Amino acid sequence: MNFAQVWFTGYINPVRFVDTLKSKPAPHWGFYAQVLRSLMDSLLLYLPVAFLGRQPPTPSYLTFIPTDQYYMALIWLTPLVFMTEWLLGAVVIHIGLRLSKLPSDIDQILNLTGMASLVLAAFLVVWDWFWFAMSGVNQYFLGISHLIIDIWWFVIVVIGLKRMCDVPVKYGILMSILAFVVALPFAIIFMRAPF
Repeated sequence: MNFAQVWFTGYINPVRFVDTLKSKPAPHWGFYAQVLRSLMDSLLLYLPVAFLGRQPPTPSYLTFIPTDQYYMALIWLTPLVFMTEWLLGAVVIHIGLRLSKLPSDIDQILNLTGMASLVLAAFLVVWDWFWFAMSGVNQYFLGISHLIIDIWWFVIVVIGLKRMCDVPVKYGILMSILAFVVALPFAIIFMRAPF
């Protein structure tokens, strides 16, 4: 299967997605997935929102970026933030598994978490624009709905850790939650709801 076929398999069959991903170049595909995810958010969410002249509902926490220019800044910041979250989350999972004396492969974890993030991100871009078009959205609704949709990321990662590294499911759940909890504050500081 090629990159796009593996990606789309992540929506309908996470076991096949993981089994196919195991044989793909690691961590290359995870990196490509993160680049694509970053470009989707930057160009399909933040660029149009910046051109529409919208301002984030939450003021900038970064004093060097004024709130009225924040979406324009996010076009450039998003790839850096997403890459950092990806690396941080994978490292947390890897270190957690090693400290628990469980098998781990950082390259496979990077591939898995990167591709799982792409599966979710593509759906979330469509989701966000749908609710914007319906004019029935606020940052709290989007945030809560994203957290619910993120469950699919956990499902893919837990299955992946089990099938790629033979990690027991309970440790897979624990490590994926830990990675999410470590990366989330980083996102809260930099990222803003697009609508």
